[in-house]
Amino acid sequence: MATLSESPSVLSMRDAGVHFDGVKAVDGVSLTVSRGEVLGLIGPNGSGKTTTLNLLSGMLRPTSGAVLLDDRDLSRLSMRRRVREGVVRTYQSGRVFGRLTVFENVEVAGLGVGLRRGAARDMARTTLAQLGLEDVAHLTADSLTAGRIRTTAIARALAAQPRFLLLDEPAAGQNESEAVQLIESIRGFAREHSIGVLLVEHDMSVVMGTCDRLHVLDSGRTVIEGEPQRVRKDPQVIEIYFGKRE
Repeated sequence: MATLSESPSVLSMRDAGVHFDGVKAVDGVSLTVSRGEVLGLIGPNGSGKTTTLNLLSGMLRPTSGAVLLDDRDLSRLSMRRRVREGVVRTYQSGRVFGRLTVFENVEVAGLGVGLRRGAARDMARTTLAQLGLEDVAHLTADSLTAGRIRTTAIARALAAQPRFLLLDEPAAGQNESEAVQLIESIRGFAREHSIGVLLVEHDMSVVMGTCDRLHVLDSGRTVIEGEPQRVRKDPQVIEIYFGKRE
C-alpha cells in the first residue's frame, strides 16, 4: 500500500447523474470526501442517498459526470478494483459470513487484502476492541443482534485497510449505548487512520454527533452542504428533511 503522503486524499463526484428509464435518481450531484473527515449524506427516503453510495462504490456507473479519486476517473472501475484503490463500503443489511465467528469474519477480511495471518489476527483483535465487539468475538455472526451484525460488517470493512469508507445506515438496530460507542469509534478511526468516511444515516443524533459536514439531497439533487449546525437551521432543510419549521 502507498504511504500516506502518496495516497489519494480526496474521493469525489463531479456533476454525477444516474438515470433509470428516464427517472433521474441522481441529478448533477457534486461532493467531496477528504481523508480524516466524516461527511454525512442525509435526505428523505428516495432522495438519492443509496444511489450516491452505489456510484461511489462502483455498484453503478454514472450516466453523466464522473467519480474521481483525486484527479483519477474511477467511473468505469468495478467494485473490486475500487476496493483495491481503498474505497470500501458497508450495506444496510450488514453482509457477514454467518457461520464464522465475529473474530474470523474480521480476520478473513484482513487476509483478503494480503495481510499475513499473524498481522490479520492482530488487526482483528484491535478492531474488535475499538468497536466494542470483544465480548462477542467468539460467537458466530448469525447469532448476533442486527445492530451487532452491522458493527461486525464495519469491522470487516476496516480490516480491508480503506482510505475511504462508505457506511450505509450503520446505527440501524443499535441501542443507545451501542450508537454512542459507534459514534466515537467512527470519529476515532477517521482521525487516527486518516480515513475519509461518507455516512448515510437516518438517526440524527448519530449524524450530528459524528459528522464534520453534511450534504443534503432531495429528489436526487443537492439542497445544501455545510457544517451540521448551519445545515440543521437551514429553512429548506427543516421543511424537506425534518418536516417542520422552527
